[in-house]
Order: sequence, then C-alpha cells, then structure tokens
Amino acid sequence: MNQRKQIDFLSKTTLIVIAIGPILYYNQIENVPLKAFILGTGSWGIGLIFKMITHQLIVVRLSDRSFPQIIVSFTNGFLSGLFELGATVAVILLVKDKFVFDYKAIISFGLAIGSFESLIVALNFNNNLMKGTALEKTTEAMERRLEKVKGIKLFIYQFIFPVAERILCIFLHISTRGLIFVSFLSKTIFPIPIALLVFIIADGILGYYFQISGKLLTDKGFAKLYVNLFILTAIVTTTFFILILPYKNSAL
Repeated sequence: MNQRKQIDFLSKTTLIVIAIGPILYYNQIENVPLKAFILGTGSWGIGLIFKMITHQLIVVRLSDRSFPQIIVSFTNGFLSGLFELGATVAVILLVKDKFVFDYKAIISFGLAIGSFESLIVALNFNNNLMKGTALEKTTEAMERRLEKVKGIKLFIYQFIFPVAERILCIFLHISTRGLIFVSFLSKTIFPIPIALLVFIIADGILGYYFQISGKLLTDKGFAKLYVNLFILTAIVTTTFFILILPYKNSAL
C-alpha cells in the first residue's frame, strides 16, 4: 500500500470514529434516545432535498449566466441555511409535543447531522459528492492539483485538513441547530438570524466562494480557509453555549 492509500485509509477511519464515537457516548453514557439523532439527520435530509432542488434552479443558473461570484456564493449560503434551518424549525414544531428536547438531546440533534456528514465523506469512495453541482469543475481542478502533492504536505492535505474540517463542521451543526432551539426556549427570534448568517459565511463565502474563485488552488488559500473556519466555529459555538446557559436545565 503506497503512502497516498495509507493516508486515505487513516483519514477515512478517523472520520468514521469521529462520526460514531460521540453518538455512542451520548446514547450509551448520557442516555440520549436514538430518536434525537434520527430527528436531527431527518431534518438534514429534508433540508438537503430542497437545497439540492434550489441549487439547480437558482445557483447553477446564476453561475452559468456569469453573475458575480460573490452573489452566487451568498445565494448558495443563504439557500443552504434557509432550508436546513427551516427543516429544523419544522421538525421541532412537529414533534415538540411528542418528544422532550433537553440540553443533551439538543446537542445530539446537531451532532447527528455532523456525524452523518462525516460518514458520507468517509464512505464516498469515488469522490463525486460535487458531481452535477456548480462546483464540479473547480473540485476536479483541486483534485488534479492534490494529485501532485507529496510528502508531509500530502499528509496535511489528505488527513489534517479533512479531519479538521469535519470536526469544525460538527460543532457548526451543533451550534446552528442549537441556536434554533434557543430561539424556541427564549421565545425570541434573534438567535435564528445568527444561525443563518453562519450558514451564509460557512457554505457561501468559505465553502463556495473560496472554491469558485480559485483560492483553494494555492496553499495560502487553503490555510486562510481553515483559519477563518476555525474562527467562525469558535464564535458561533461560544455564542450558542452562552445563550443556552440560562435554559440548560429546561426542556422544550
């Protein structure tokens, strides 16, 4: 087994552990019902369906018509947040009288989404997650560039970056969905725009604009992406845990 395959195996194995480990902990040790995880991934699936449809109808068409990249990116992030967070709101409204969301269940709801995404990335053997989207061409260009990377840089790009991204995304999912629950608990709407703004930045600017603008075709661009993603994650995670603190012993 050559170095690239060894690192790829290590990366995928680590992503699976990251996905399954926390869920087992919350389910087996903290006694969070499996239903909390199912509802979380279910909301993600519902949101994803609408997001994929609008991506093809709006984002791809904006990209094909040569709209400014920043507008296309903003639209992608906005639609992503609108439907994923909207699906969370819908699920809460549908089950709030049938399932009790306490502090640990709220965390598990978002954790399940991040963990499921991590499994998808780990088990995607053909690397075709972006096929059919507006990011397909830029993703292929990135893959061609990474094929030339060797040595310690290969380990950084193929292991450190993917694992770091999934860990940060898990916290982003926990925090953004958690802010929706905070809105219900506090009976105030302002946590929701915060969560939506995070999606616009994460999925729009960092996840989309950095790709279509070619910034990820340089080492500096990659480093800048992960620094910004870390800062964003730290801010929204801290915000969530501060805002939910008064309701830590409450339930929805």
